[in-house]
Amino acid sequence: MITGSIRRRLRNLETNFAEALIPSYSPLSSSEIAEIERQLWSGETLGRAQLHRLEKQTPIIDGEYLISCHGGQVSGKRYIGINVADV
Repeated sequence: MITGSIRRRLRNLETNFAEALIPSYSPLSSSEIAEIERQLWSGETLGRAQLHRLEKQTPIIDGEYLISCHGGQVSGKRYIGINVADV
């Protein structure tokens, strides 16, 4: 078997195993999303549970502000005049 194929299969297995270990969180409430947005704007660090919930849900705030998380890195993008929820 080719080394690249083995690596890809191993990576897929690790991803599936890691997803099974992550607890399933309830959806973020609007007050929790507002708190996360406030923490991002003030430069505060987010907790591990908040990061996991963001990574799973990627919430949209007011239709034009999108918060995403990947690998512990949080990013927020504002799309002025575009309702991201409709896209």
